[in-house]
Amino acid sequence: MNKRLHWLYAIIAVGGLVLTSCSKDDPVSDGQSGQPGQNVQTAKDILAKCDRVTIIKDTIDTDGKSALYFYFTQPLDHKNPAAGNFKQYCVLHYEHPDSITVLHTQGYSITERKYFRQIDLSRIFGGNYLEVEHRYYKRSEIGNSQEDYKQTSYWDYNTAAQSTADLHDIVTTLKATKAFNGKWVSSGVSKNGILTALYAYYYPNEVDVYVPFCAPFCTELESPGIGRYVSQQCAKGTEAQEQSWKALEAYLDNPEMQEEVASLYKEEFADNQRVQKYTTKTITRLMTRRFMRSMFQKFAYHPVEEWSDVIPASKSSAKKYYLFASLGKKNFNKNLKALRELYEIEKDEEYYDYEDDTYDEYEDNDGEEDYWDDEDPAEDAPAKVVSDKVLDMIYRIHAAKELGYFLDDWQWLLDKELITEKDVKVFNGWQSITYYIKQFGVTYDGGTLMNNFLSFVKNNRNDKKCRMLFIYGSNDPWTGAAIPDPAADDPYVKKYVVRNGVHSGHLTYDSHYTSSDKNYIISTVRTMMKSN
Repeated sequence: MNKRLHWLYAIIAVGGLVLTSCSKDDPVSDGQSGQPGQNVQTAKDILAKCDRVTIIKDTIDTDGKSALYFYFTQPLDHKNPAAGNFKQYCVLHYEHPDSITVLHTQGYSITERKYFRQIDLSRIFGGNYLEVEHRYYKRSEIGNSQEDYKQTSYWDYNTAAQSTADLHDIVTTLKATKAFNGKWVSSGVSKNGILTALYAYYYPNEVDVYVPFCAPFCTELESPGIGRYVSQQCAKGTEAQEQSWKALEAYLDNPEMQEEVASLYKEEFADNQRVQKYTTKTITRLMTRRFMRSMFQKFAYHPVEEWSDVIPASKSSAKKYYLFASLGKKNFNKNLKALRELYEIEKDEEYYDYEDDTYDEYEDNDGEEDYWDDEDPAEDAPAKVVSDKVLDMIYRIHAAKELGYFLDDWQWLLDKELITEKDVKVFNGWQSITYYIKQFGVTYDGGTLMNNFLSFVKNNRNDKKCRMLFIYGSNDPWTGAAIPDPAADDPYVKKYVVRNGVHSGHLTYDSHYTSSDKNYIISTVRTMMKSN
């Protein structure tokens, strides 16, 4: 689908949501407060008053309205200003001092594109929109990432306490300008959602409502809950779930297919001499791991009906299995098209493209050949932009310190005697977050932060009375680490699981959210804003 048309449809859909969800006499509506011409301040006028701000450039968003990129000077250590500073990358779309302001925490990077785009929640609720890139990422580099990332001390400031203090400084600075007097909503997806939730933990009620999407809270360094959720809960009760795992079983029980798949794997990496020396056993492990990762990613980012008609049967060709096992995060539509051609399936639908989604990213290295060579040099990167190699480490290092991570569920294959304990050791070695502890010398907090946060959520009703709406997808693997269900009558904490939902905050995607889902989320956030 043409991207311009794609976003035009999305904008129209949001407009429909606003019209059906917000009334003119509702003080908490869509942020369009004030009369035309009443607001004479611009984002540049406001930010010019802040001595910690360096304005970078103007652009326009998909609605043709202005947006301003800027740096906000932050201390490396909020408890020790003498440690030095770094510049945090942000973008602001400004409408009116009485409009709602939506703060979006951006955990990976703020994407610069010709037409800046706001998240859907902002389009629905916010006249003002503030997006903040997390410290360490992309243009919010700490020190010199190219030279210093291997030093343990470089990661000292990669903590939730420091990252939420960044948000605190930016929000309080902007509020002090008296140009942001309306309600505030903080939101984020995935890792961004984790930071949104922890912002509530460290700074309760600094904004009116906190809305994390798809945020996992792992209380162990390597939590088994998410892996079990993938194999046991994603698409539970559907034919697609059963067929998918039977396809993996059939491959592991068929030596002849393993040989054919090994040939296809070597063909994929024809220029890699190291891969050409791999044994069939090695490639079988790599493809088993790839299959598991692709199932995680298919469940996470694509409704089951998008790919359920190309699941290989027990006697399907090696090519069909190979493509299905590769139908993950990268090149989803390309591989899906190739599978449809093999199955002679004709469909006109255009599917959601993960590659076009810039704000609920999921970091995972799916290039198996990299597991066998950790000595590749870091990529060259322009000044003040963190290299892709370092970007891929930041979340995992933070996970190794306090966020926790997960392991895939291999037990069901062990029980069927299709893999061995040695296989599992190899699989876990490829995935294990302990690599980052050993490699970078960081220390795990033993689950202290995550357990303290969950206690905060549990006791919030009688303590901080902070308003939080947690949104999860029933088919999203990360829901395996969702918060426990709050009391049904809790007015401050709500948990909503989107039926057949995936790992996304795109409210305007009908394949992700039904009208009922959207209406519940919109009405709940509005109610929370009114009552705060």
